[in-house]
Formats: sequence, C-alpha cells, structure tokens
Amino acid sequence: MPNSVLIPVGLYWIIGATMVVSAALNAAADGSDRLAAIVFLGTVGAACLVAALGLQRRWGPAVLLGYLLAILLGLVSLSNPGVALLVVPLTVGIGVALSRPSAKQWTGEK
Repeated sequence: MPNSVLIPVGLYWIIGATMVVSAALNAAADGSDRLAAIVFLGTVGAACLVAALGLQRRWGPAVLLGYLLAILLGLVSLSNPGVALLVVPLTVGIGVALSRPSAKQWTGEK
C-alpha cells in the first residue's frame, strides 16, 4: 500500500475510532439530551471506519466516501475555530493524498 493511501487510512481509523468511542461515552453519560451529537458522532465515525477498511481492501466506492467525509468533517469544523485548526489541515491532507497518482493506481480510480 503506497503512503498516499496509508496516510488517509490511518487518519480515518483514528478519527472513526475516536468518534465512535465519543458517541458511546456520550450515550453512557445519560445521553438523552445529547441525542443529535450521539447520532452524528456514531454515524460519521462508522463511515470513517468503512472508508478506512474500504481503502485498505481496494473497494472502489471508498475513495468517493473518503472525499465526502473529508468535505463533511471540514464543513462541520467551521462551527468551532479550535476544532477547525486541527480538522481542516487533516481533511486537506486526506484530499491531497487521495488525489495523488499512486493512490489512484492503488484504488483503481481513473
């Protein structure tokens, strides 16, 4: 697996696991008032894990899912400037890495 795929895969594993654990902790802490956050964190976290696994296994739609998740995470981070400082460089890095020729060759994208 080339580095241009390994970097997004690693970042998606980290982001996805963090979001799923955060959703579980919110639900465990009487999450009735945090339902929207729990659903968002769980859904996007699971999608990040699917994108990571799909990129590892050369699943074609994983590239599109990777781009969409990077855009979604970037847009969500705009509501919080502190988070944006962390998330925007990560999402730009993911987008740049997935658009490299070696990543396209790995995933079969044309």
